[in-house]
Amino acid sequence: MKPTHKITYLIASLMTFHTLIFGFALYSNAQENTGTISGRVVDITGHPVPKLPIYVAPLGIGGGFTSGVYFPEDYSKLHRTQTDGVGRFTITGIPSGSFYFGVFPFKIDKRLTKDFEKNLEDYLSWNPATYHPDYIDVLTYNNFGMYNSDFEPDVEIQSLHFQDITFYHGKGSDNVSFGIEPGSHIKDIKIVVNHRMRVQGRVLFKDGKPLANARLSIGAKFRHESGSGGTAGNPWTDEYGDFNFYLKEKVHTGFYTITVKYQNLEVTADPIQLAPGDRLDGLQFTFDSNPIPPKPLPPKFKTDTGKSKTQPKQAPQPRPESNEVWIVNPVNRHAYKRVLCETLDDAIVQATEEKAHLVTINDAKEQKWLNAVFGNELYWIGLSDSKQEGKWQWQNGEPVTYQNWLPDDYFTETWDADERDIVVTSFVDGKWYAVSPNSVIVSMTKMAIIEKADLKINISKKIK
Repeated sequence: MKPTHKITYLIASLMTFHTLIFGFALYSNAQENTGTISGRVVDITGHPVPKLPIYVAPLGIGGGFTSGVYFPEDYSKLHRTQTDGVGRFTITGIPSGSFYFGVFPFKIDKRLTKDFEKNLEDYLSWNPATYHPDYIDVLTYNNFGMYNSDFEPDVEIQSLHFQDITFYHGKGSDNVSFGIEPGSHIKDIKIVVNHRMRVQGRVLFKDGKPLANARLSIGAKFRHESGSGGTAGNPWTDEYGDFNFYLKEKVHTGFYTITVKYQNLEVTADPIQLAPGDRLDGLQFTFDSNPIPPKPLPPKFKTDTGKSKTQPKQAPQPRPESNEVWIVNPVNRHAYKRVLCETLDDAIVQATEEKAHLVTINDAKEQKWLNAVFGNELYWIGLSDSKQEGKWQWQNGEPVTYQNWLPDDYFTETWDADERDIVVTSFVDGKWYAVSPNSVIVSMTKMAIIEKADLKINISKKIK
């Protein structure tokens, strides 16, 4: 399968051309052939969780709080739904790529403004670089009066269960991710959630009227036998003056002193003792003041010229990036990762350190999944005939049961066929191409895909 023709000066141009053509084609196919995910959400006792807003997000976006995304920039990239009365869900229209699960608070729809989707589109197309520095609270306004904390859910994902394996769900790069290929349907996923540690309180004025629909500033100082610390947040009150404030300490039982501020008002509750996982309801804060009106918001989309300004929307990216984390293929339950490397040997070293190997591609379905998740790029794979000329072998010792070669004369090389012992995937539907160590393609290949049969750090016993 090794081409023997002479190299031409067009090789770099051909590769650039195929990068553009097939990158565009992948995006088009993702729009026409989307995937579906379905399953159910239960709590740690096995009971269904109804009416829970959940989403899948492209891997590579995400913030530092529990819901995983930044508002408002990331919100439009999510594929959202809500569980039904028995905790079941179906999310459709998911393009090819890699994704992870997240959850929203139960009352998220009540916090979103009436024309939220349209306002969000206008905001994301607007250029904020023209803000005048004298305008205050402008960030708050252009987030439609919302903070990232408004998207913190009341529950957090503890684990995902499918095909007899449970993956513990972490934060950031530890989130369990999965790949979607065009037209695929991932069924019977079980998402297990746990209630978060929090304080639920109510804020009143001295005449008994609630501080309704207002932004608070809350600080919580805690002390325990191993030390002390603190946390802060900006929750929003509902029409009754109620708020939820989520606590970060999950290790020690301690005493918490909570202070609530609103404009120039401040009140501190007596210290309360909380253990990890506790949920305290009914804590009341009363300001020694009559009701005060909220601060006026600055003008919409205000600029230093005093005029509103709208810029054209940016074109969508053709494919979400893999972001260098392990991605689970739900068909074979193997995990895959893209790594950056200087050489093939460097890629092998990185794979070994991860207790993995360069990817082994066993059939057309696996090849299609890899293309959808990682795209058609130059990647080192674990195929070689360096031990015996003409006898191709996978690095992990598996037999070669599937082949996906480019035509022999697709790229022409000066090197003798016997020297072309190592293999990369190409820009052409991920098809394979054998190269010599001296090939120009070797110097262009700076990525590899590595694979392992399981993520042992994340695997637990079955959830019954």
